[in-house]
Amino acid sequence: MVEHNLAKVGVASSNLVSRSIFLLLILFFTLQGADKFIIQKRYCVDTQKVYLDQLFSNIHKKILLVDMPTNIKEYKIPSLSIVAALKKAGKSDIADGSDGVVTFDTQCHVSYGKNFIINALKKSFKREYPSIKIKSVSVHPLNSFPKNFQNYKIADVEISQNALRRNEGTLCVVYKKANGSIRLYFKFKIQAQITLFKAKNNITNGKILSLKDYEPETVNFSRIPSNILKEIGSKKLISRTFIKKGSILTTYMFKKMTLVRKKEPVTAILKEDDGLSLEFSATALSDGDKGDEIKVINKNRKIFKARVVDKGLVEIE
Repeated sequence: MVEHNLAKVGVASSNLVSRSIFLLLILFFTLQGADKFIIQKRYCVDTQKVYLDQLFSNIHKKILLVDMPTNIKEYKIPSLSIVAALKKAGKSDIADGSDGVVTFDTQCHVSYGKNFIINALKKSFKREYPSIKIKSVSVHPLNSFPKNFQNYKIADVEISQNALRRNEGTLCVVYKKANGSIRLYFKFKIQAQITLFKAKNNITNGKILSLKDYEPETVNFSRIPSNILKEIGSKKLISRTFIKKGSILTTYMFKKMTLVRKKEPVTAILKEDDGLSLEFSATALSDGDKGDEIKVINKNRKIFKARVVDKGLVEIE
């Protein structure tokens, strides 16, 4: 009986090991396929010189594929040239879907709305960074286009918040036609300069930021920390933590110095039409500095709109 049970345990263990090996093999081949480089029959390009990283978004080496003659609509090269370039970049998992010949189409950018995409990119970056000065913008398709692409129109350009922190990345363009839509991806790169604020000295925790503590610096836009301090207005800022000299100032490092704090008691004044004023106690529902509009709540749980006029003092509107 014991031997029989041990045999069962042995079979179960063997099956468990077999399933584990099987799952590991699936995971291995899945990960291998994730980095597969598939060469397409046709690529849309808008530059005379075509580099490998224009065709594959996860290539970071600048390898020239072809320098095409000017004023030519289509240019063909053997796919083996691209295979050789990929191997030079250290890539080995390559699939050739071109039947041996790759065509570069230099006129397709007319139909995909290159200028529309570039203008949308510029607007997004200027909205995010008011001080940015853009010198140039380039976009390159990462997908092949469908045969009936002339029936599609641009519906939207989507660029993530994370992509706006870098001078190059990918964006998505939504194209629509009467009975459907497609999403195509583009690689973009911008050359620009941006003005940042850097700590001129070490700034201790709890210090009110003064003109002596920081200085503006114009830098080439490459990779920017999230939530940089884009402007320093008239409102006073207090450091939340120790800030080392030379650090780029971000909104995370500061809190605004306000006259009214959320959940703190305030005195509310309600002016009547006859010139009389009614004064009562309330609680602020948000922070507010002088002139800010906030909401307050009285002891009867009634909410009022109010404007901050002084420390702990608001006027009901």
